[in-house]
Amino acid sequence: MKKSKLTSFVALSVLGLSLVMPLAPTQTAQASTTTMPKSLRGTWYQYAGRGSGYDVTKVKSHTVTLYHLSAKGNAGHKYRFSAKKSGTYKLKVQRLHKGYGGTVYSFNPNQAVMWISHRKINGHKYRVMKSYLRQGYFSVSTKSKVAHVASYQYNGSNYMKQIGK
Repeated sequence: MKKSKLTSFVALSVLGLSLVMPLAPTQTAQASTTTMPKSLRGTWYQYAGRGSGYDVTKVKSHTVTLYHLSAKGNAGHKYRFSAKKSGTYKLKVQRLHKGYGGTVYSFNPNQAVMWISHRKINGHKYRVMKSYLRQGYFSVSTKSKVAHVASYQYNGSNYMKQIGK
């Protein structure tokens, strides 16, 4: 029980750090905008582990909200990124393409990198939103609440080619 809470805490901490600390510089395909792509919009759930609830990413056209939803249904502190805010919480979206296995999006330049993909989870194929956090760890979220941890650690030699796939 303690291990799953620790894993959930570490995953949330890494996600939080990825929003504050930039990734390696990349080239962009277009200028920064404040509109999230339609493919990423919606409410995405990432199972946080046994009895811990879900980490929720709510993507709207001009806002991104991150929070933890407990197993009892209580929402934790919400981190909201918006086009109307300033500083760290101002939403800036870029479409990236160079050096990756496909097209990915970064909100708040070079911080959170995410894309749409498909993944088999517990025997069922889902359309998922993947995020690259750091050190080969890929976070996987689904549109429905799937009670199975789908995030994974990639230990291959070229993890950059896995981003966007």
